[in-house]
Parts: sequence; structure tokens; C-alpha cells
Amino acid sequence: MAEVKLVRLQTGEELIAKTEKTDEGYTLKNAAIVLPAGQGKIGLAPYMPYCEIEKGFSVKDQHIMFVVDPVTEFANEYSTNFGSGLVVPTSGELVGAPMGAPDLKLTT
Repeated sequence: MAEVKLVRLQTGEELIAKTEKTDEGYTLKNAAIVLPAGQGKIGLAPYMPYCEIEKGFSVKDQHIMFVVDPVTEFANEYSTNFGSGLVVPTSGELVGAPMGAPDLKLTT
């Protein structure tokens, strides 16, 4: 099953993608490159948008420095823009009725 991971290549590029471990490395799907956006911020851009790589591409272990889990907020940003659009609520965040909707109360 593909999981969203942050992959740092030996070239210094950091990619966030749906990854699957293979015998020789990883297959990356819907990859985005992590770019500095100034003032301590980062941005995401499609990785190699001029290529037909939507179905994924392979990177051998020898070209990978490390693979880590991104923080939830960063994974959500990736999923919103490049993935399924599904996001994981952060701790303490209430998911339910839209803002402005009447409060719902459970009664027994």
C-alpha cells in the first residue's frame, strides 16, 4: 500500500510522494518537489512536470539518503494539491458540521 513519505535524494532534492518500497528502492507516484519559498516558508511544485510520470517512477536505494514520514500538516497540504484530497485532522480538531451550523448535542 502506498504511503505519503518525504524522500531525500543524494542530489539534495526533497520529494514528497506516495511511495511503495520495492526490492531495489522505492516507487514514487504523484511526486512533488519541496522548494524554499523565502521567509522560512516552503512550497511544493510538481516534480518533472514535463515528463509522463503520473503512474510513478523508480528510485534505487543507492540514490536515496533517507525516507521519513512528513508532519501531518505537510502531508495534508500535499494530499490537497497533489493527492487524493483527503486530509487527516490534527489533534484537537473537531470534524463535523460546517462553520455556522447549529451545534449538535447528543442526548441519552
